[in-house]
Amino acid sequence: MNKAMRRLASGFMAVVSVGGVLIGSAASASAMGKDGTLDADEFGLFYYAGRSGCVFDLYGEDRNFSDDKFKGSCTGSGFLVNDNTESYRNRDAYAWKVATDKDLDGNVGEIPSKYEGNASATFKNKISSSTYTLHP
Repeated sequence: MNKAMRRLASGFMAVVSVGGVLIGSAASASAMGKDGTLDADEFGLFYYAGRSGCVFDLYGEDRNFSDDKFKGSCTGSGFLVNDNTESYRNRDAYAWKVATDKDLDGNVGEIPSKYEGNASATFKNKISSSTYTLHP
């Protein structure tokens, strides 16, 4: 009986340890994005062409940019992101979709993983929402 209780207790401790690791990972992942710094595994929209000015960095989808602002000590800081981006950089392993209207409506384009460039005339200063795709 003592041996069985010891196994049960060690199994419980393993579950608690894994749960703690997962909670710690979730906390750090949720802190990523929208901080004005384009980190690895993020997608960024820039205020100016040539990936200059402030960057709006995303780790997860955002289906409505109407309340998002550029952050940091850079040109564009404090301005709304909605309909106000000229270039992009995808540092994520997944492709990202961008759209000219909220909720991924309007014109929709896809930016492949690790790709960067200037927005075309269709998307320049017209992007209003984005999400990552499920295929790497």
